Amino acid sequence: MKLFYMPGASSLAVHIVLEWSGAQYETVRMDCRSIKAEDYLALNPSGGVPLLVDGDFVLTENVAILVYLAELHPHARLLGDGSLRSRAEVMRWLGFLNSDVHKAFRPIFYPERYLAGGEFAQRLGAMARGHVRDHLRRLDAQLEAREWLTGERSIADAYLFVILRWAIGTKIGLQGFANLSRFVRCLHEDEDVHTALAMEEGLAARTDSPPDPGEVLGRIEAKLHADGSATLTAEVVGTVEYREGDGPALELRRGLFEVGVTRMDTVLSWVDENYRGEAAMPLPNFMRYVGDGAIRLAA
Repeated sequence: MKLFYMPGASSLAVHIVLEWSGAQYETVRMDCRSIKAEDYLALNPSGGVPLLVDGDFVLTENVAILVYLAELHPHARLLGDGSLRSRAEVMRWLGFLNSDVHKAFRPIFYPERYLAGGEFAQRLGAMARGHVRDHLRRLDAQLEAREWLTGERSIADAYLFVILRWAIGTKIGLQGFANLSRFVRCLHEDEDVHTALAMEEGLAARTDSPPDPGEVLGRIEAKLHADGSATLTAEVVGTVEYREGDGPALELRRGLFEVGVTRMDTVLSWVDENYRGEAAMPLPNFMRYVGDGAIRLAA
């Protein structure tokens, strides 16, 4: 079995389900260029991901692949408890995530496809962010007093995790949604989820010992004293917040960042196939997060 994926794309949901189900599989990393190559388009004419190849069976579309994997591995119980109503509940939330919430992100990821001109694209993005938060409000209510969307772990939860990472990464944020914040943090602690993220995004294995924070801070201070600035690679592994102007506190998504450090402040930049963003914070805040272990710097 082979999964074709792109970092930051919804194919991460399939990757997580492959791990949850204990399947044997290989992965093929794609990018915006390779998904338009003739040999790939012969397999998937839409030129997107995910794509799953299982022997001579080629399957596209996230929902179809997720359901196929759940039915292929019934022991994992990722499509309900076996009853018709339980399956219908999983499909209800999977359909909502795919047809409503996922599509609501498109004007944020690709505003130029909808409106020409920077000013109009910014207004469209702002409206889309409002629509996404409306959807998040419904999802947050569904998770009240629940660990999983339908009460039991399912393929819909893998998709929800992807959606929430998008919400954090595009600065929509989860402020005001305590249940969603709890959910995404719990999923980050899941070993299978981390395995999928580590394979896709190059995160450090949890068995790796992090660099000593005191030593790292000393190296940063020495670099700033000598050159006045430094460019670093960092991984956010805990809760890290920043503000834009007088706005609410926003949480950084967990993952890899490029960090530009000066004596005054730091700018953390992230990029995937869907979105490019950056966040600034005062240098003391950054140093505190490094000291607390919420931000790990490359050795």
